[in-house]
Amino acid sequence: MSAHPLYPRIHIQPEALARSPGHVSGHFANPARAMSDVLTQIGDLPKPLSERWLATSRGHIVLNHQQHGFVSGDSLFRQRILVDVAWLKLAFIADAVRFLTPVGRLVVNIVGWGQAPEVEPALKGWEQFVGGVQGCFRAGYGISLEAQQDVGVYVAEGIAHFLVDRRSLNRHDPRLEKLLAATLFDPAAYR
Repeated sequence: MSAHPLYPRIHIQPEALARSPGHVSGHFANPARAMSDVLTQIGDLPKPLSERWLATSRGHIVLNHQQHGFVSGDSLFRQRILVDVAWLKLAFIADAVRFLTPVGRLVVNIVGWGQAPEVEPALKGWEQFVGGVQGCFRAGYGISLEAQQDVGVYVAEGIAHFLVDRRSLNRHDPRLEKLLAATLFDPAAYR
């Protein structure tokens, strides 16, 4: 597992498996397996994105039994401060899109979504990417009600869906699938 380049950015709370519902401990034999499985799920992230992620000290994934969502800024984890954390609640593992949506939020944060204007976005066609996401969002797509109401959740959920089942995303939201394939998931699209 340590061969995965993003291994240093994934963590698990002590007791996360033991305090999760039974279906979670049945799914993961041990904490290392849980971390490995999540790294496998995000394995389709392009190399330039992973490199940008690792070039900064921010951007972590924490597997746990309580919290779910993306927290921008500082989070306390095991007596240390982690910046920009995707908290993944293990109880949601059966719903892979919901489970990985905080990672989608982390990914768009890494490439520049919601960052200060002076931060250079990672994608060459940043304005086209943002405009494309906005256009898809205005068309009324989105799996969850929250994604239909918030463009940030919409794109994060779309990224999670792309990672989980790209074909399903193409059936559900073909414009977003094509946009993500041509931008965020295309290594050539990065600066």
